[in-house]
Amino acid sequence: MSNTFSIQSSAAAVGRRGPLVLAAQDFRPLYGVLLGAFVLTCGIGLIMLQLRYGRLRRRRTVLASSAVIVVTSVLVGMTASHDSGSTAVGEPGVPLLSAARSGAQRVPVLVVPNRPGFNLVGIAADVASAGTDPARLADGRRHGGSERTWVGVTLKAGAQRLYVSADGVSASLDVDTGHRPAAESATLRGADGPECASAALGALLASSERPWSGCPADRLTTADAGMLRATVRFVAGRGARSVALRADGSPRDRAAATVVREAAAREGLTVVAPGKGAVPLIVVTDWAVAASQVKEVESGRVRAEGTYLAPWLLSPPVLGPAAGQLIPLRYDPRGPAAERYLSALSRRFPGEIPSAAGYEAWQRQLGGDFGPVLLYAAAEVYIPGMPAHQHTGADWLTSGMITPVSGPLTQPTP
Repeated sequence: MSNTFSIQSSAAAVGRRGPLVLAAQDFRPLYGVLLGAFVLTCGIGLIMLQLRYGRLRRRRTVLASSAVIVVTSVLVGMTASHDSGSTAVGEPGVPLLSAARSGAQRVPVLVVPNRPGFNLVGIAADVASAGTDPARLADGRRHGGSERTWVGVTLKAGAQRLYVSADGVSASLDVDTGHRPAAESATLRGADGPECASAALGALLASSERPWSGCPADRLTTADAGMLRATVRFVAGRGARSVALRADGSPRDRAAATVVREAAAREGLTVVAPGKGAVPLIVVTDWAVAASQVKEVESGRVRAEGTYLAPWLLSPPVLGPAAGQLIPLRYDPRGPAAERYLSALSRRFPGEIPSAAGYEAWQRQLGGDFGPVLLYAAAEVYIPGMPAHQHTGADWLTSGMITPVSGPLTQPTP
């Protein structure tokens, strides 16, 4: 069995373990055969008519005419049925969502930002690599907080071929990056890259064709800053005298740490390092660091009176461990709009996990409104008398609850 498969643009990509979905492109070989047969039949009929009416009386003329018609029909059939296995898809500058196909199975592939220069390629495979030279593919890596394998690839300007290997199976994809370099984002290259790609994916799920405009971790939004201030005020209102703060190195996380410290000073709270006593812990990091931090709280290596997550940390690997997670949100992750996002994610990119960045990008593209800020508690636990929420596709928690534990939080002005 051949190990070569093609990558196709897919508006309804099917995952590695999903059923085969036949696209029009799958019937191209049949179209070619039928078209070739049609040309051949017409040609033979024409010769018979010519012979009947005496227009072709010489045998050599008949043979020559027949040979021309046969060759023409074969060439037509080959041209129509030819499937190179890699088709140019997408618009330059618009993140590319495609599916790698091998028989009845397809592997989702995401390319961000689809511009000349550094690009992040996400592949739904445990072991994956990618590059522009099939003999020198760069190995992918897994990032904490993400279920996908990610490969950094430098693409040149214009049309070119991207080669992919997924669990040992080879593929290629024609891409067109255009000639406009993308705005540089250091966070795309690091641990925040998967979150950036998730935001791009969310916009694509809403049928967005807007060019990529940077990563969420490039800056702290006004809305997120307000939610962090509201969280600090909530903690102070519960009688806390100090809070622990876990920050990171991205521009957003550094700005968020400053906001938390200033808000804490305004509320009369002392800010300490994680582990310095059992105090409320505020986490403003990337997915990977946050996932590691909540595991430390779960194991008891770090004591905390509740783990307060930054709004962008709504992600299954961060919510899963039992660390008393609370998170401020402007939307209900169990509401109808969020459920539609989860359904779109399951349908078009099976196996991918949801994220705050993905949902918010999806919601913005659709013109949806965000509501007041509430504090939500998340836990993978079963409460007697209250059945845990179950979801058959993408979900924030595979078995657990995300429920509001506060009324609307007031957001003090800076």
